[in-house]
Amino acid sequence: MWIIARSLACLLLVATVGCASWLMKGEPPEVLVTNVTPLEGTALEQRLQVDLRIRNPNDFDLFVTGIDFTLNLNGKRLARGLGNTTITVPRLSDAVVSVQTSTSTFDVVRQLLSFSQAQDLSYNIMGLLHLKDGRLPFDSSGTLLEKSQLSGAPLP
Repeated sequence: MWIIARSLACLLLVATVGCASWLMKGEPPEVLVTNVTPLEGTALEQRLQVDLRIRNPNDFDLFVTGIDFTLNLNGKRLARGLGNTTITVPRLSDAVVSVQTSTSTFDVVRQLLSFSQAQDLSYNIMGLLHLKDGRLPFDSSGTLLEKSQLSGAPLP
């Protein structure tokens, strides 16, 4: 009798774990930088508004309750952002959220000093989307400006 009870308990555990992993399946969202706007600043700190497009490639809505990210520009950290805006990203769709961030004036100066018109202006953004029932990591990269745009030459 105890063998049957133990077998049923194991079967129930396997079924529960299987269902939980089925619910967690899906592709990670893609988070893209659409705009960076300078706000007020001081001698030691600069405030930026970063507009992010969150793309949901899944067949279910994402109920985002917050975001935590680090934005790197040409491989160097530019800003860290935290936002608690609640937004629903519909299935197979996208939504834009704006987050105010702060960065050190020294980080901005370092970015400007390392900037060259001979290179693309690329970014990497990584972090976590805080969801109603968990957290979902993301890591996306892109190009804000290509070197041909920076030098004023027309694009091919």
